[in-house]
Amino acid sequence: MVNDMEYVNHGTDINIASDIRLLLTNIPEGLSEIELIRWIYIKMGNLFSYDYRVAGDINIGKRKVRYDDEYISNYQTCAQICEILSGIFTYLGIENKIIEMQTGLQKYEVEHVINEITLSSGEKYVLDLTVDLSLIQSGSMTNFFASHEYNGHDTISESKLEAIDEKLHLIKNGEYMDKKIRDRKSIINGLDYSNMTDDEILKYKVEKIKELVPNFTGYNEGKMFVQKLLKDFEIEHHEFNLIYKNDESNKLIGCFLVYGDENIWYLYAGNCGLIPTNANNLRKMMDRGWSCKSYMFNNIIEEETKEKIGNV
Repeated sequence: MVNDMEYVNHGTDINIASDIRLLLTNIPEGLSEIELIRWIYIKMGNLFSYDYRVAGDINIGKRKVRYDDEYISNYQTCAQICEILSGIFTYLGIENKIIEMQTGLQKYEVEHVINEITLSSGEKYVLDLTVDLSLIQSGSMTNFFASHEYNGHDTISESKLEAIDEKLHLIKNGEYMDKKIRDRKSIINGLDYSNMTDDEILKYKVEKIKELVPNFTGYNEGKMFVQKLLKDFEIEHHEFNLIYKNDESNKLIGCFLVYGDENIWYLYAGNCGLIPTNANNLRKMMDRGWSCKSYMFNNIIEEETKEKIGNV
């Protein structure tokens, strides 16, 4: 009997088999090859979430997709995402294959895999839906759809991709998140902060960043987008993972330490968004089933709460 862990993330994942069938039976008519591939790529990118459990169990990345079960989890690794995407392209008559990509991490026997497609005209492109999930779900321009000359592959300019997205109505709410970020930066950078402390400025900027964080299919994509925003807005920070061990969910949340005159803490908990917190609350969480493997995190919390440990 197959262990349910191979296919089900303790009830937190979603069966997207019917969603995939829905897409395949409702593809717009009259699309060129590259438009068809782009449409599939963006639509599929809104369904998946990276299965972060692979970090603790390499076998998660070796799972095979069980199409005959009529169950396809939205939680998948790069291997399964590429396999499913390749199957769709083959079904649509698009020449493709899965290729290995060297990342330099050397953690697994196979570091990373991506899709290669070949158009009837001969152009070859590489696609990496796994790394684009966060961008697609946030409504941003993709970064790895035919955009890299990996081992000599052809590329498509961002302007041409934008023209395709406009034609196929793939841009969420009429404009990319990239533009919203640029507009928000312009507003924030133009304000007068002379009457605010450095920490007040940081907290204000994070509050404005919070307004840009949409709902995501999965935790990992949302956390990556928050990381991207903090980097884009040049907010110095460190990120930790907290895991809940009191049940079998192994739920993860992100904890962001923003460096100010004093430590400023935020939690990212999926669709709950960014939540302001503090060291005392984090200590209570650790006492109630949450844990963090980072020595740095535990040491900081210990230092910040050492005078109140006995009162928690």
